[in-house]
Amino acid sequence: MSQTVGEILTTLRQWIYQDDLDTFRAELTLFDLPDWYYLNLEHSQAHRLKPETKRLLMGFYGLPASDFERLRTADDLSLAMEQVLTDSVLRHEAELRLAMIKWPDSAQVARRFHGHPDSTDPAAKYSYADLLRFLRTACLERSVVEMAQLLDLPPLIYWQKETGQSPFAPAQLDWLGAMLGTDDLKTYTHATDLATAVRNRNAGGFMTAPLI
Repeated sequence: MSQTVGEILTTLRQWIYQDDLDTFRAELTLFDLPDWYYLNLEHSQAHRLKPETKRLLMGFYGLPASDFERLRTADDLSLAMEQVLTDSVLRHEAELRLAMIKWPDSAQVARRFHGHPDSTDPAAKYSYADLLRFLRTACLERSVVEMAQLLDLPPLIYWQKETGQSPFAPAQLDWLGAMLGTDDLKTYTHATDLATAVRNRNAGGFMTAPLI
């Protein structure tokens, strides 16, 4: 059995907002979603959404896009909705626990490792891990969990990158360069002093855009 887009969106709204359409409409505006657009979709008999639309609509409820597929393929939509919302509560509780963790100094942890997975240039003074750590602590002043969210990574996977235990994907390097205002990270990896180089190139401040 496959649930329709309309059935899923109607059920989500009714479970979360019940009959409170005023709050529902007000919060839609925070996501730049017109209420008429959402309410029209509640009549849709389609069984699939475009990936970007799915992410936007599920993100409105604080749910991952994958939960749409769980609901779409459910035999019992109400039962599946209950499980999805229960999992969401448990996930947020886990995120809160992670946010409360006092993470060790990543620079000290990184020094325990001999070299970095991304260090292929012996002339480089700083690694990509050093740049990421500096961006988080000195520029954006974000927690490990917050930075992990910007990179769309689990906190522990993010931590491995900041401590030099895991290589960077090309998209992550592009993001790091964009955040630091350069299309050539050698500007920083080969800098004499990282703080000075970053400050001179980013006098106007820093971006806060997520990777996705």
